[in-house]
Amino acid sequence: MKKLDLHGTHHEECKNKVLIFIENNIDNLPIEIITGNSLDMQLIVKDVITLYGLSYSYPHHKNLGSLIISNTY
Repeated sequence: MKKLDLHGTHHEECKNKVLIFIENNIDNLPIEIITGNSLDMQLIVKDVITLYGLSYSYPHHKNLGSLIISNTY
């Protein structure tokens, strides 16, 4: 599974990085995006996921800083 780690990424850069990552991997779902614990970063990523009509889940109920993106609901 391809992963994008957003640790160290500024919020201003986040949306563009996520858009490019999803575009480049749309045919290779599921993918993982690591947001860390920043609620702002998580909201930015979730907004992009919604733009593509994709769904997300958490890899583990104790790890809310990572999202698994897929095209299944």
